[in-house]
Amino acid sequence: MIALGLLTASAGCHAAWNLLLKKGGLGGPAFVWMCGLLTLPISVVLLGRGSAAWWAGVVSMALHTTYAVTLQRAYRGGAFSTVYSVSRGTAPALVAVASLGGWHVYGGAALVLAGVLLMERPRSGNGVGLGLAVAACTAAYTLWDGFAVRSLHVDLLKYLAVANVAQVVALSPMARRSELRNWRRALPIAALMPASYGLVLLALSYASVGTVAIGRTLNVVAGAVLGAVVLCERPRIGGLVVITTGVVLVSV
Repeated sequence: MIALGLLTASAGCHAAWNLLLKKGGLGGPAFVWMCGLLTLPISVVLLGRGSAAWWAGVVSMALHTTYAVTLQRAYRGGAFSTVYSVSRGTAPALVAVASLGGWHVYGGAALVLAGVLLMERPRSGNGVGLGLAVAACTAAYTLWDGFAVRSLHVDLLKYLAVANVAQVVALSPMARRSELRNWRRALPIAALMPASYGLVLLALSYASVGTVAIGRTLNVVAGAVLGAVVLCERPRIGGLVVITTGVVLVSV
């Protein structure tokens, strides 16, 4: 249940920074670079602590960056609702299969997938394929980060710091001076992004990779709640209930 609490807090942070992105019309590789730049001084300080599995953080950065690029291409080529629902619903199932979880993990993954599809019914065949590509990237970095935390026993703060520094370096060629004008709007996002994923990495210390992957689908629930409260959207309650039931099933 500790992992469930951490994932719930992570979902709140994740939904909050996504909402800020949507309301502010922000995003793109250059904006991701600027968010990393804002936290770069803290990351540099953190590099001096913990175990020296820096290469694991670099691998994590490469997988997360591939995910970000794939997601942006998917949204350009497919409908948002289709890409989002397929990628969010399929990724936990892929992780559950790859991590050889028990019956409750498979059952929870099935419920989560059904719940996401209830909330956002796919309309585009092209979007389904793109969503599956995003889901594969999500599953890849989830499995790697789970291995780094549970098998390599990396220091979480240093792990995040290495990944952030490496991402700033990798995305620097895409940086634009004009992005620096958005630093005030980027500041809360720069704080919430690492906080949300740091809580996920911490949850991996208490639960299996499959359980955490499915638990992360709480992001969909938190996003729907914030969307209803802030943006006056109307989420499908049935889908939210099914998703939450699936998450609870693998967390008890």
